[in-house]
Amino acid sequence: MRYKVILFDNDDTLMDFQAGNRIAVNRLMDELGYHDPDRYDQYEAVNLECWAELEQGRLTQGQLRQERFIRFFERYPVPGDPVRAAERFVTLLGEQSILLPHALDVVREIAAALPVVIVTNGITSVQKSRFARSPLMRYVSDVVISEEVGASKPRPELFLLALSRQGVEPGDALMIGDGVGSDIRGANNAHIDACWLNTNGRALPDDIHAEYEISDIRECVGIALQP
Repeated sequence: MRYKVILFDNDDTLMDFQAGNRIAVNRLMDELGYHDPDRYDQYEAVNLECWAELEQGRLTQGQLRQERFIRFFERYPVPGDPVRAAERFVTLLGEQSILLPHALDVVREIAAALPVVIVTNGITSVQKSRFARSPLMRYVSDVVISEEVGASKPRPELFLLALSRQGVEPGDALMIGDGVGSDIRGANNAHIDACWLNTNGRALPDDIHAEYEISDIRECVGIALQP
């Protein structure tokens, strides 16, 4: 086969992070007694700002965990302690492991022929809790979590560590993910072929390239298992 190992992003590629995140945020806001009708959008704008800074190397994973809530509480009249809210959110988010349509079938089919490894930016305790609840783990050979290994996508170290654990060189691997700045740029940085899951008809920046582009995750099976 063309590839010896398949790397997958998790959030918004295999698991429905948007749905799980919304559930966790709204449960936390209910507990705090903050009922502004725009509360989710308010939080998510701050959250995405912090994740962008993580990818740019301006925040660490540990800093992001609390910083997004510190900023959120500073900008909006949310009652309570942002540090405690950040810790409670970790628990609530760790309970969310909703799979996107066809994700389990795709991973099962590929894993029958090749090792499947998940590489994910995320808080270790959150991701491990979510994976422990997911049927994906029956078919996944390894999970590499950014906080646990001290390197976040798009830094190449995260990808190269995942490959070294499988004894595979970058030229023999394929990365599948939806994140342009994290998954695809990271694959480019590590000299790994990239398969971009582009469900919204976006365009890649000029300085990023993908060997393959798909709009439905089921399309990646034939790519991953090509001779």
